[in-house]
Amino acid sequence: MRHFFSQILSVTLLLGVSAMGFASPTHARELSPYESKIQGLTTLQSAAPSANEFSLSVAPQVGWDAGLESLRPPPGAMYRMWDMKVAWRDVNPQRGVFDWSILDRRIALVESWGGRPFLVLGLTPQWAAENPGAGDPRWGAGSASPPTNIGDWNEYVRAVAGRYGGRIAGYELWNEANLTTFWQGSAGELFAMAQSAYGIIKASNPSAVVAAPSITTRLRGSAARFTSAFAGEVADNGAAPFDTWTIHSYPNGDAGRDFDTGQNFPRMAATQRADDIISWQNALVDALGPDSPALGIGIYDTEVNYGLKGPGIRPGVDWSTEDGNQLMDYTYADSRLLGITATFWYEYTATDYSLLGVQWSNAGGNQLSATWDSLRASGPSSQRFNSVSSPLFLSRNSDYVIPVFKSCFIRPGTSCAGDKLGEANLSGANLSDMDFTGANLQRARLAGAILNNTNFTDAFLKRAVFSGATGANTQLGARSLADANFSRVRLENPKATGTSFLRSNWTKAYVEKGDFSSSNFYKSNFEGASIKNTDMRATKLRGTSWKGATVSGSDFKGAVGNKP
Repeated sequence: MRHFFSQILSVTLLLGVSAMGFASPTHARELSPYESKIQGLTTLQSAAPSANEFSLSVAPQVGWDAGLESLRPPPGAMYRMWDMKVAWRDVNPQRGVFDWSILDRRIALVESWGGRPFLVLGLTPQWAAENPGAGDPRWGAGSASPPTNIGDWNEYVRAVAGRYGGRIAGYELWNEANLTTFWQGSAGELFAMAQSAYGIIKASNPSAVVAAPSITTRLRGSAARFTSAFAGEVADNGAAPFDTWTIHSYPNGDAGRDFDTGQNFPRMAATQRADDIISWQNALVDALGPDSPALGIGIYDTEVNYGLKGPGIRPGVDWSTEDGNQLMDYTYADSRLLGITATFWYEYTATDYSLLGVQWSNAGGNQLSATWDSLRASGPSSQRFNSVSSPLFLSRNSDYVIPVFKSCFIRPGTSCAGDKLGEANLSGANLSDMDFTGANLQRARLAGAILNNTNFTDAFLKRAVFSGATGANTQLGARSLADANFSRVRLENPKATGTSFLRSNWTKAYVEKGDFSSSNFYKSNFEGASIKNTDMRATKLRGTSWKGATVSGSDFKGAVGNKP
């Protein structure tokens, strides 16, 4: 294993795999199912090349409507064409009839900006729909239906690819296929359409990027179900009929909002985006298996913004320009860490667009454009990203890289206060002088960690594993340490007054000069433990086991329950 940390997190780690990798196939033992899963995630997250694609969607009015012909968006690698009256239902209004007038002009406009067109295919015309009533009225009756005859789909794809050839750089095979708003057929039907479209497009333009039907990640259950079914089709057929997986990574509309104070926290919103993406990646690895070649083809994120209302009744959030700059910075840094080859910011508009939380419009000035230009200018070299405090980070155990999503660096003296670190694997890590005040560390693994002067005040540590950890002056006054495992720890002068240790395990632990006064140890196990000169006054000890424990110099005045 190579050295794990550097002073600054290098983006070339891509969640750890480029620099670290995994144990070789000749490793002395077989991988456990969990370790195999991590290996699959590593393959998926390392598929991106070193240079990310800085791409965007542009509102239809930009450079198009009267009075805006001269308005040009910032430079982008690819421009995604969606919501522009260029869908299947628009260009093919009747069987055998094609109207290219709008799509011709859109493509010419993108080319005049120096960009490469990226076209979203789909939205079934009603005449071709198996279910003429399927679909949201905003996109037209029948638009979410599979075609009655796949030949109509093939004719449409062949007409588009044949007309534009190499002028279209890439295609997205359907928009947000896990939402019934856009797709009400089966995963198998869409897979068959992808298979035929892939061959047609590549015959016309072998260099075109064919992107899978996109999945919106914030509806995790929906994303996992559709991904499982669609990726199952890939596994059954032995190959993916596309060049990249595709997601839309809007977090919840209120992600990052503290409703008590009304304050917005960009790191929290960006962390949820990363969390959603990793959840989807887990579903993909589960469906394909950790050794599938389809994990190595890369990922496109073709729509991302923040503050978009939903799901359900969740309100949207308006982000300030300063926060928007930070969110854009985080987004592209995280994309590289998660193996996302191309990230399309949605979107650049002529005027402010109330649907989105981060406004990037001509009307609102160009502060976000400056951030965009800076990111694009340094993208291939990754120099910009080395200095970005991305919400993503890495942890490991002694043998394998473990992806953990959080917003802080794990090294002595840094702060992770308030961060979401649930189930993080920090085993063996040096956490000395770190501040985890208010952090969520439920189910975290801290076995063998070094905890000198570590502060866990008001943290959530339910079911955390501390076994074998050592430390002096550790602040354990967490909100909950119920069901936590402290077996074989060696702690000197720990502080944890008034703390809930319900059902905690202290077997063979060594504690000296601790202060646990007024804490609740209901049904906790101290068998074989050594407790010296420790303040246990007013503790609750009902159901506590002290078999074989050695207790000396400790004060149990006012304690109730099973005293040693």
